[in-house]
Amino acid sequence: MPILYDEQGTQIYAGRGKYSRRARTMIEQRAAYRRNEDEQLVVYVPEQQTPLPQRASTLDEDTLELKRDAQRLGQQLGFGLDEIEVRRETPEGVLIAHLKQISTAVLAGLDSEQAAKLMQTLTYWMLRQNISVHDHDEFVRNMHRLVNEMRVPSSGAAVLNREGSQTREEAVNVLPGTPTSNVYNELWVHAFLPPNRHRCRPSVQQEENGNSIQSDGQVWHEPALMAGTEFVCENLHQASSLASFRQGRHGIIRVYLPYNPRSTFVEEYEVNHDFRDRGHFHEPHFTQENEPWRNCLERFIDACANIKNTVRSDLRLIIHRGNEAPQEVIL
Repeated sequence: MPILYDEQGTQIYAGRGKYSRRARTMIEQRAAYRRNEDEQLVVYVPEQQTPLPQRASTLDEDTLELKRDAQRLGQQLGFGLDEIEVRRETPEGVLIAHLKQISTAVLAGLDSEQAAKLMQTLTYWMLRQNISVHDHDEFVRNMHRLVNEMRVPSSGAAVLNREGSQTREEAVNVLPGTPTSNVYNELWVHAFLPPNRHRCRPSVQQEENGNSIQSDGQVWHEPALMAGTEFVCENLHQASSLASFRQGRHGIIRVYLPYNPRSTFVEEYEVNHDFRDRGHFHEPHFTQENEPWRNCLERFIDACANIKNTVRSDLRLIIHRGNEAPQEVIL
């Protein structure tokens, strides 16, 4: 900043710091002077100050634009390169994006609702093929192994391009089933299967000449759809007695009742008539109002309601009857 004078050559501004009010007024009135190279007083005309340019975009917008450019480059160049680096200069600094080669592994699969519906549908139709208790037990066990391999990754929903080593979660505890120390969010109760410790399940006993497998094989060969009604109450009782159940460690409980409920006599007659010529397997005809296990089921529902009110407020109970839509019980 130049030193300024008035018309008589008296200094009014020393060339540094802020202008005084008198100096600003004189500059505006063109009454302030500076000395030229010949030390002569000439009128001081301040230079026009160019305002700083405004930011055309924010840092967030720059970041999004950089991301789009990096993705576009990846699509154009393919995945032949191990890594692509994209740089962009902004007033806040240099933004850098790294586009690495990614795996094309696909781990999409069934979510919980889809897996449960698949189990319900296949179990319902298999039982109508007059399979035995033993075959039903084997079928459910194999179905769980199959469904577990079809589930979504354990970390969440079905997505593409996860790492190939991403594992799938076993997802559910099964009753009746092999005891395990793993506790999952869901408990599935297959009520028509022989309960754990039932007399028809093979057991190993110690004898003098070695181990001997003991079992009452008669029940194994009975039609599963007929014999299964005798197992419901014991299975529900065992489910409510589980330590994991009482501790509220299961968030969703599913009960499978694969019989075909009939609501009226007319409906029962029509269904029997339709299938009579095709050798349709005859099954017991119950309704939800006269289920032989009705009292047991009500006690189990009360047990679930107690857990929800005292231990786990987000507990859900879902009943799968026959091939009907799953029914969620209001606890």
